[in-house]
Amino acid sequence: MGSGVHSLGYFLFEVSDLDAWDRFLTKVLGVERGEALGEGLVPYRTDERAARILLRQGPADDLIALGFEVPSEQTLHEVTTHVREAGHSANPARASEAKARGVEGFVRTFEPGGVAVELFYGPVIADTPFRRERVAAGFVTGEQGVGHLALRANSIAETRSYFEQVLSFGLSDHIRCTLPGDFKVDITFLHVNPRHHTVALGSGLPKHLHHFMLQMGSLDDVGATLDRAFASNVRVVQGLGRHPNDEMVTFYCVTPSGFECEVGWGGRTVDDSTWEPTTYNRISDWGHQSPYRRPPKRPTEMGEQP
Repeated sequence: MGSGVHSLGYFLFEVSDLDAWDRFLTKVLGVERGEALGEGLVPYRTDERAARILLRQGPADDLIALGFEVPSEQTLHEVTTHVREAGHSANPARASEAKARGVEGFVRTFEPGGVAVELFYGPVIADTPFRRERVAAGFVTGEQGVGHLALRANSIAETRSYFEQVLSFGLSDHIRCTLPGDFKVDITFLHVNPRHHTVALGSGLPKHLHHFMLQMGSLDDVGATLDRAFASNVRVVQGLGRHPNDEMVTFYCVTPSGFECEVGWGGRTVDDSTWEPTTYNRISDWGHQSPYRRPPKRPTEMGEQP
């Protein structure tokens, strides 16, 4: 049976510096702080929903949970049965926990790497419209969910099997290549709706999360966000570039917790009726260079070689 999961509804991060995160999310990314709903969680909005990013105070500075949406309470019962039949625990959350996440109810299970997977239904809509003060075209969410993430997998095969067999994700493609310094890249990309990938799996990461991605509705908004990152002394580790598989134009910066945030625009979507997974031999078609690399020596006179 299909699991019924149709999108990534929210991220939950445990962070040591709530104030730094508030500045990063609101002043740089243009996310809106929401109304706290309990359990010590601080919610942030990227659209009409009450919570898309949730922060909790703590030492981990890492991803703690992912909220995956199902369409109804009945579907949640079916999903829970499927998860348990696949050999995984699945425990209903307390009502106060659900309220704090801005959902009607959820069941908690765990992916093989230890991150909580919160299967939920009934997202709460905020009382006020999302304010596009810094992101004029807004964020791309809707049926594509809040965005994507690159997740650490101790075994890519095992974690891929979990997402495909238990949560009914599909394979988008792979990137396999060797970067300078003999650094081997092996990333598997999985989708659960038209977004090219909701989860990317890699190994050898120090935290559960390498990065999370938010997609903006215009390239101008991405450029303005890049300007705000530099102006706010946020470390930009990869400048603008385009990946070969999802074709998004993006940049990467470091969050106050040390993992990265990717901000992007554009990109292709998946039609399962025609999609053919591909393996790519490069990370980027162009760009994604570090702005801190020393520039090449420039010629001193017209025609002189460096």
